[in-house]
Amino acid sequence: MKKVILSIALAASGIFTSTSVQAANTVNITNEKPIIEVTLDDDGFVDVKFEELNEKVQAAVRSLVQDYDLNALKYNAEKQLAKVETTKKEDQSQKKIYFDNEGVETTWEEPVKDIEQETKTEEVL
Repeated sequence: MKKVILSIALAASGIFTSTSVQAANTVNITNEKPIIEVTLDDDGFVDVKFEELNEKVQAAVRSLVQDYDLNALKYNAEKQLAKVETTKKEDQSQKKIYFDNEGVETTWEEPVKDIEQETKTEEVL
């Protein structure tokens, strides 16, 4: 009889321990917050016709036509930059190319707004 009671007690403690570990793991998973980044669509660029660009930028855009298909032309008056969205003819990869008012290719980073950025922390039980 002692053996039966002892084996029931050991089985009950084993079930209780595994349930506690599973519950602790569930709590850790639900408390983690994802990192969210939102790219703003309002980057200051507006659609523009090719004829509305100055001659230097037009010449720079024309030089792209050999290797790229043009998807969109946009202009930011504040930054004085033209944005050309292209697709490369060889491999169909997409690329955004920026030109200043002199028709020189330049770089420009689109603004990214961090809503929430939390790193995962490991809690000690």
